[in-house]
Order: sequence, then structure tokens, then C-alpha cells
Amino acid sequence: MIKKLMFLCVLMSVSGVWAHSQESAAPLTLERVVGLYVEKNLELEAARYRLERVRADQIAAPLRPNPGVTVTAENFAFSGPTPFSKVYEVATSYSETIELGGKRELRVRVADLTVSVAEAQFADVMRRGIAAAKRLYFEAVLARYNLEVAAENSQTFAQLVQFNQVRFEEGAIPESDLIKVRLERMKFESALRQADLNLRQATIRLLERLGESTFARQNIAGDLEFAAAEPAVESLRRLALTERADVQAAAREVAAANERVALENARARPDLRPFFGYKRAAADNTLLFGVVIPLQLRDRNEAGIARAESDVKAAQAQLKLAQNRALAEVEAAYEAFQTAQQQVRTFRDELLGQADESRTIALAAYEEGGTDLLPFLESQRTRAEVRQQYFQKLFEYRSSLIDLELAVGREIQP
Repeated sequence: MIKKLMFLCVLMSVSGVWAHSQESAAPLTLERVVGLYVEKNLELEAARYRLERVRADQIAAPLRPNPGVTVTAENFAFSGPTPFSKVYEVATSYSETIELGGKRELRVRVADLTVSVAEAQFADVMRRGIAAAKRLYFEAVLARYNLEVAAENSQTFAQLVQFNQVRFEEGAIPESDLIKVRLERMKFESALRQADLNLRQATIRLLERLGESTFARQNIAGDLEFAAAEPAVESLRRLALTERADVQAAAREVAAANERVALENARARPDLRPFFGYKRAAADNTLLFGVVIPLQLRDRNEAGIARAESDVKAAQAQLKLAQNRALAEVEAAYEAFQTAQQQVRTFRDELLGQADESRTIALAAYEEGGTDLLPFLESQRTRAEVRQQYFQKLFEYRSSLIDLELAVGREIQP
């Protein structure tokens, strides 16, 4: 999962500005929203740079210690019977450090594991960011649905005003009924303007999440689709412990902490520093060589080892915490998903049809003069409220599916 997210991130990062400019006028679909988020989101871009900074540690890990050159001058006599040319000494030597205990290999392993942890953390930032972008997208879709309902209601009452205007002119209804219809139309026109504002604000929030700095009107494409699913909670729990990026990051941190313990133990062993060089002793040219052996009589890196061992315990506790949190989030998200599915079914299979039927009967009766205006107004309001509630339940279903995917750590196909 992490490799897929990393590949998606790289792919979208290298996509050119030309392609984006060609799609700037295209409607915002779910797939395009995810792509634009990966490509342009500033928070994700900052996380990507932090990952690159961690990768820089891999450059230094395999490098050997720098060599040294020593230049000395001794026995420059300024008094005494021996001539200067008989006692002076000058020398130059070259030294290298021989690391013992496998320090270089351990540094490389620690650096690689640290980068692996950072990649998992970056994948976690990305998956949470994608989930937030999806939620904002579905909020915009919900706002578009509500705008369509408000527009339909406004159109219905515009036609009803015309119908009642004719009936009033014919003397079939009193003027009070005509005024009531006009007032209801004004209410729905106000609701239409509010729905348009809600859609505009939802689109702006979505564009801001996508890293846009201009907020021109955009068409929101797509639907709040519903597809019943019955995933097994036990399989979801197992997936969460293996697929979630934060759990993987915690597990890799434990491995990295163990390698740091090994590295600190290796640092307790002294490194040898052999040297060789040339020495001029008065009139004689000589060679010199030797080795520097540190005597670690006092400091055996006990503090570094103790810190590393404490880090292992902390990492193990964090791993357990991440696993427990993952399991708890799976349980909570699963229950919410099941509830959202049931509520959508109730509205789709029962309430929507009843509201439509009630409104159709009331409208036909009113147009035939078999009833007054009030029952029709009530049926129209009820139908509008039921449809809006149904769309809200569809949004809650999509939102619960996003939460379940977050809890599990991978996409779930209903």
C-alpha cells in the first residue's frame, strides 16, 4: 500500500503544468480531486521535502571517517653546544581510522530503516490527506444535490404561482391563496440562494485543500453512490494491523531502534588509527609508522547504550498503541458504516416513495380543486425535507466508508 501511494505521489509530482492547464476547466470528479491533491497540496509538498531531508542521512551513513595529515617540527635548538643541524626534526604523517565492530554497516542499516520509517509516515500523511480531500469532495456533491432540490422546488412554485394567477383571475380561488403561494415561492427562492452559497463555499474549501490560490467556480461532477457491502470485521481488523501506514511506521521504528542499540554497542569498541609518514632528523631521512589505540577506561558509551535501549522500549509501546488505536478505529468505523447503510436503505426503500406519492396525490387534488392549498404545501415541504435527508444519509454513508478505509488502511470496494 505504501509503495502504491509513493508511486502515485511521484507520478503526480512529475506531471507537467501543461496537463494541468489543459484540465483546468474540466469538472471536478473524485479521481481528479485525488490527483490534484497529490500533485498540488502544500501540506503534502512540505511532508515530501521532510522525507527528502531524512533521505539525506543515507548519504553520510556509508562514508568512512576522514583521514588526517599531521605535520610536526621538534628540537629547534636556541641554546646549547649542539649545532642546530644536528638536533632538529621535522615530520609529516598520514593517518586513517579503522572502524571496528561493524559500525559502518550498522550506520547504513540504521539510516535505511530511518528512511523506511519516514516513508511510512509520509504515506500516512498522504492517506489521511486524500481521505480529507474525498470528504470535502462529497460535501461539495451534497451541496450540489441540495441546490438541485432547491432549484426544483423553486421551479415548482414558480409554475404554481402562474397556475394560481390564472385561477384567481377566473375567480376560482381567493386572493389569499395566491398570496400564500407567492410567499412560499419567496421562501424557496431564499432557500435556493442559500443552497447556491453552500455549494460555492464547499467548492472553495475543496479547492483550498487542493492547493489552489484562485477560487473560480468549478463544476462538481459525480454522485453520492450507494452500494451495499457486508465486509467481515475480523478481516478488516487483520488488514488494519498489516496495511495501515502508521502501524507500519511504528513497527519499522522498533526495528530501527534495535539497530541503534547495536550501533551504540559497537561504538563502545575503540577504533584504531594507524599512521605512517616521513621524518627528517637532522641530516637523516627516516620513515615513521604506528597506531593510536584509544584507552576507553572511563567512557564505554554507557549513556548512548542506555538511551538507545530506552528508545526501543518507547518504540515498542508506540507500536502497541498504534495497533490498539487501529483496532478501535476499525470497530467504531465498522459500526458507523453499518448504521449508515441501514439508514440509506430505509430512506431509499420506504420514505422516498411515500413522500413522492403523498406529494403527487396532494398536487392532483389541489389542481382539481378537491382540497385547499395547505395540505399541498405540507406535502411539498415534507418531500423536500425527505429528499434532503436522504442525500444527507448518502453523504454520511460515503463519509463512513472513508472512515472505514482510513481505519483499515486501504480502499474498500463496496
